[in-house]
Amino acid sequence: MPVDIAFVTVNYNTLEYVKDLAGFFRSLETPFTFSFTVVDNNSQDGSQEFLRSHSEINYIQAGKNLGYGRAINRGVAATDSKYVCVTNTDVILNREALLALWRFLEEHPGVGVCAPRLLYENGRSQGMVFERSLFSHYLHWLAKLRAKRIKEKLANATVPVKVQGVMGAFFWIRRFIIAPPALFDEDFFFFYEDSALSHALADRGIPCFVLPDVSIIHIGGKSRSEASVSIFYKSKYLYLKKFYGPLHARVVRWIDRARILRKWLLYSALSRLFPSDRMRHKRRHYHHAWNASRLH
Repeated sequence: MPVDIAFVTVNYNTLEYVKDLAGFFRSLETPFTFSFTVVDNNSQDGSQEFLRSHSEINYIQAGKNLGYGRAINRGVAATDSKYVCVTNTDVILNREALLALWRFLEEHPGVGVCAPRLLYENGRSQGMVFERSLFSHYLHWLAKLRAKRIKEKLANATVPVKVQGVMGAFFWIRRFIIAPPALFDEDFFFFYEDSALSHALADRGIPCFVLPDVSIIHIGGKSRSEASVSIFYKSKYLYLKKFYGPLHARVVRWIDRARILRKWLLYSALSRLFPSDRMRHKRRHYHHAWNASRLH
């Protein structure tokens, strides 16, 4: 049956978060109709048994780890709705935010995408806004400065803020603006599929807004491992190649390698001088990043 909103998420061994989301939607009362779809990427933590036992959840078993965007595409294709809400499993939702997003899209038919502010559990703002900026890929400090600026802008805003795009942890989109063949580009396994989508929508002139007066909590990082660093850099250079060309992708890769090598050497030295779990974690991270940057 068609509904107003199809909530679609991907699960990969995050059973406890899926249980929390299922409980939230089971008790949710709203003026709009909705469905809750979980695409499971062959989890081995008891998720499959849980999802099979709850008929109120639209459960799709992928049979293997499809990655994020590809799995979301399967969920979107299996639903029928006016709006699609793409969400990670590791979010803590609230009714007020969902109502505000629904009302905003209903009252602004020209808007294609919207999202609330995303916060960490401690209340800090997350980086969630996409901006087209080739220079930010060349200059790491510029990317951090731009991210800080938009966080401050959202924190101080009192009206919806128009942005170029939002990241994929949680957003609403009108179904009719999804261009075939699918919402996300399936060349991306994990990471940067949301940047590619935001970039493509911005190129089409699709308006996107963040509602700063409502927020949800995004815990983050629960399906990642140190091995995912390699996937991150592969996806980053694929994104750059698709939207800016192979030359820029190669140059940014070499800039990244120099920055990562400097950080690896720094934290290797610091971990000897000031041994701590944090220093060892940093050293391992940049070691993995260095190996990943050499491969892609």
